[in-house]
Amino acid sequence: MKTLPQFLKKYFWDVDFSKLDKKIYGSFIIDRILEEGDEKKKTKANLEILTKEAVLKNFYLAGGTGAALQLKHRVSLDLSFFTKEDIDTKTLIQKIKTLGKFSIERETENTLIGIFNGTRVSFLKYDYPLLFDLKQIKGTKIADLRDIGCMKIDAISSRGMKRDFIDLFFICKELISLNNLLSLFKRKYKSVNYNMIHILKSLAYFEDAENNPMPKMVVSVSWQEVKNFFKEEIRKIDNK
Repeated sequence: MKTLPQFLKKYFWDVDFSKLDKKIYGSFIIDRILEEGDEKKKTKANLEILTKEAVLKNFYLAGGTGAALQLKHRVSLDLSFFTKEDIDTKTLIQKIKTLGKFSIERETENTLIGIFNGTRVSFLKYDYPLLFDLKQIKGTKIADLRDIGCMKIDAISSRGMKRDFIDLFFICKELISLNNLLSLFKRKYKSVNYNMIHILKSLAYFEDAENNPMPKMVVSVSWQEVKNFFKEEIRKIDNK
């Protein structure tokens, strides 16, 4: 494995630096050094800015950071915000740019993704209902872990990242069984004609995730442990 020089370690605070092979993760490494390398640009500070200035009034936080703020199991630096309302991206961009440096990566109807003061932020319209009341953490509205768990299953069914499996693993370990979460998943996405056989297969399919860097963990867990957990859970569900 072609490892990186140690002086670059400070730029990769949210992944396992020892596992970053520059041959495999070249594009990711370059993007991080150029765009997200300044360790002073803390996700926490940027979240506080957006919350304080009411940019997030109609949004809630979900994704990996929404899970990490509640489970405290790993480091997660991207901010993913969702709303059931239409997004006026032009007005949102104007508001964000008054608060700091913002570079746009993608702007389409009801979708805005970019870098705010070194933190990747996403603002997305999300039509699927929240099954549970939002949490409040320091003024920020955050989706319940059970809703986040359903969203992680949805993500994994498309193309699961290692971090998605890990977040779902901790949600199932700490809060709700995978079988019960799948029942909630059917409720949340009842407007979608999901093939549940495909969903179950995707939860035990890890090939796409194998080459993803391991997230920087706060609570120790191995990738093999995560895979074994889902294989066993799917086996038990299949045998019912």
